Amino acid sequence: MTTFAASATPAPTSAALSPAVRTARYALHSTRMTVTNVMFMVFTIALPVGMYLLFSTMFGDEADGAARGLMMVNMAAYGGLGAAVNAGVQIQEDQRTGFLRQLIVAGLSPRSFLIGSITAASVVILPALLFVGLIGLATGVEASPTQFVTVLAVVWLGLVPTVLIGIALGMVLTGGAASAGGVVTMMAMAIFGGLWLPLEMFPSWMQDLGEALPTYWIARLGEWALLGGEFPTTGLLVIGIWSVVFAGICAVGMRYAVGLKRR
Repeated sequence: MTTFAASATPAPTSAALSPAVRTARYALHSTRMTVTNVMFMVFTIALPVGMYLLFSTMFGDEADGAARGLMMVNMAAYGGLGAAVNAGVQIQEDQRTGFLRQLIVAGLSPRSFLIGSITAASVVILPALLFVGLIGLATGVEASPTQFVTVLAVVWLGLVPTVLIGIALGMVLTGGAASAGGVVTMMAMAIFGGLWLPLEMFPSWMQDLGEALPTYWIARLGEWALLGGEFPTTGLLVIGIWSVVFAGICAVGMRYAVGLKRR
């Protein structure tokens, strides 16, 4: 009787994984770690929802109720801003614990690491946008399903540069300085970008500064998606410039971080 040796196809090792699969796995890991962080989710959801409810109760009936819709857009942008910056900053934890080094040694390229970080941070923005938006609808904001989805999509895409800002802070700053820098940056961009109070209430120099920030135009794009009117073309230019600049900073910072870890 002839005996045949059983041949088993070896399971794919990490070396056999494509760059796309490595990137997706890292993005999934980072997303899972972030959304299971209870304090992070509470901070990025409960705070903007609470602020929306407060402001809409106080001023929501102005302009025949249209003010409530603008507050919904602004607070959704604020919640997404907090999620984007703080999720990006968490890249510092991967460097501090040596997880970045393990990933690079295991074959994850710096580009895949950066793309995975951007993807994960972009995903964790969505709960903040969705919760604020749903609370807005439940409290009287008038929007068709198409308008509602468009507002969320426009704000979400507009937040890309804030994700990059958070990642850049996580690469440049170390330890507690990264978290502190993220909070300071988020607050400054929210205040000067007119997310809490209309820019018209500030001095002219603050208005000029605010109109140079992506957060101001994120809210204006959301306002356009909700109420219509003239499309804020300048906003796309401002958001695009911030995205390109901080994408470059992240790319350089990634090379620097990997260089340090390989020494």
